[in-house]
Amino acid sequence: YIRETFWGVVLLIAGLYVLIKNKTARTALAVLFILYLVLFLVTSSSCSSWRFSFRDAGEVKEIGEFSASEVAIENIAAKVTIERVPGDTIKVLSNLPVEVSSGETLKLSCSKCGEYENGELLIRVGNEVKLVSLTLKNSAGDVDLELGEITSVTLDNVVGDITASGIFGSFIVTDFIGEIELTLEKCPEIETDGYCSQIGIYRGSGEININIPENVKVAPSIEGSLASVTVNKGFETGEKTLKLTVKNFIGKIVVE
Repeated sequence: YIRETFWGVVLLIAGLYVLIKNKTARTALAVLFILYLVLFLVTSSSCSSWRFSFRDAGEVKEIGEFSASEVAIENIAAKVTIERVPGDTIKVLSNLPVEVSSGETLKLSCSKCGEYENGELLIRVGNEVKLVSLTLKNSAGDVDLELGEITSVTLDNVVGDITASGIFGSFIVTDFIGEIELTLEKCPEIETDGYCSQIGIYRGSGEININIPENVKVAPSIEGSLASVTVNKGFETGEKTLKLTVKNFIGKIVVE
């Protein structure tokens, strides 16, 4: 039960910590989180055994080379890196026991990642690959994405700092804790619903910096959030429009 509710408890405690200004109450929350984290680390998924150490994941090795237009990653505790390289295939490298299902959608998961430390998942996408979508769900660890041109990116239930850049039609982040550095290099050639690109931030906490091209104006929609949203001058008018939707977010967002 402790492991199954981890993400919800983390989000709840982080939200309360930001909302509460009393130092004594904040200290109590911090102690509570540390105790919960200790229980999470030592409790096995079956709740029938205890462990106090992790195995080092070791050297990163190539798992395989694939052809796909979509990539879906889920249930992984590791640093996730996607980079663009010359070529027309997708190469997957890792030092973890990653499970792979290939096809039009390349599916990657790791049910035993929690047993290792210093885990890495590296995905090298050929520049000639026309990647339509990327999905990352249930991830613990920093994320570094060199997207190139892609239609949609969806990150759900992620704990860790995120760095992403590319040309994307939509970029959606849901249920997360961490800092995000997001760069839209330029607008896609095809607009969706009259927008050059759409960014959605839902149910999370942290600090977000969004970098966009010149001559792009921002259309923000903020709902149910305790957030400071700053749009630098120069992005109030433009030839094209970026839609920014923020719901149930706690933290700071800067568009520059």
